[in-house]
Amino acid sequence: MPSRRHVLALLAATPFAASACDSPPDYAASWRSPGAGEADPRRFALAHAILAPNPHNTQLWLVEFDGEDSMTHYCDLERRLPFTDPLDRQITMGCGAFLELYMLAAISLGFECEFTPFPGGEPTGRLDARPLARIRIKRPPANTTARPVPADRVHLSFAYRFSQIGMRRTNRNDYDASRTPPEHEITRIREAAEAHGDVKVSHAVAAPHVAQLRDLVWRAFDREMHTRGAQEETYQWLRFGKAERARQRDGLYIDVLVPGLLRAIGMLDREDIVNPDSDANKQAAADWRRKAESAPAFMWLATPDDTPTARLRAGMVYATMNLCATAAGLAMHPWSQALQEYEEMADLYTEAKTLLGASAGETVQMLVRVGYADSVEPAARRDVADFARA
Repeated sequence: MPSRRHVLALLAATPFAASACDSPPDYAASWRSPGAGEADPRRFALAHAILAPNPHNTQLWLVEFDGEDSMTHYCDLERRLPFTDPLDRQITMGCGAFLELYMLAAISLGFECEFTPFPGGEPTGRLDARPLARIRIKRPPANTTARPVPADRVHLSFAYRFSQIGMRRTNRNDYDASRTPPEHEITRIREAAEAHGDVKVSHAVAAPHVAQLRDLVWRAFDREMHTRGAQEETYQWLRFGKAERARQRDGLYIDVLVPGLLRAIGMLDREDIVNPDSDANKQAAADWRRKAESAPAFMWLATPDDTPTARLRAGMVYATMNLCATAAGLAMHPWSQALQEYEEMADLYTEAKTLLGASAGETVQMLVRVGYADSVEPAARRDVADFARA
């Protein structure tokens, strides 16, 4: 019987493998000219908002359009990550990123946004059926004149960030460890992010601190790979091959040829993927350790408390950071396993707070690596209509 290595080599050399899905549906259609032709500015804004970063690409957003000028945002409760995100903290941040892009798009059309977080009240535990936010758009008074933005402050403008929405990516490639982001670009990202208020943004570029953070994120990633519940949850969101990506248009894409045949020999089944000692996971671990060790810099953001509204704000801030990094030609990738609140991560969570300099009352909401990397494709997105309730 041939070994798995032999089977993989055979599949790679088989002519039909690359054409197993010659013309799949366009998984990235939503990224091209979002909102083009939309007469309703709220739908234009929604088309941009669904391009926001979000945990595991779950795309957990639902909206209702109220009257002629309002949008109410809900979380799709079936798309949460209950094991690795038991408090719905990361999910709430994904909603905050969505809301930030929605408002940037509305502002680009000349509207003002009236933003109300949790109009039905904040949940006391996990998210529930109540809305996370309501946004009302309105035209500014006729005599309002926009003031020009000085060239050295352009990174603080709404237009600057809006222009980057379609080019924003979560970049999971190896980074160039020899190229540290320049201090002035890090400063611009921090200034734009902290303009939201009540969020502190920090960074590490000095080699000793970066080395400590590389070690932390790798150990947290490895811990998650050895935690069955976390692996099973991630498996639900893996999309193997182009056909699955095109059909589902969500989740985390794994680029493999003819996944059906690989499943037939047991290489992509649930047990293989959740087993940390499988061939697939041993290779994945080596790849991800190399990615961790390539990080030339890190950034993180913290809030003075951990209320649902603070989490929403943190997501809005992260979207701002990602857009500003895109404009600067920098890659950015959240690497926050050490900040997750499930039991198996508790000791590394405590270590992370110390290493990131968080005070007793602060919550570190996001940790990201930042640097230079080869470009990546956009993540899959569902149709805009999938997010609007009837």
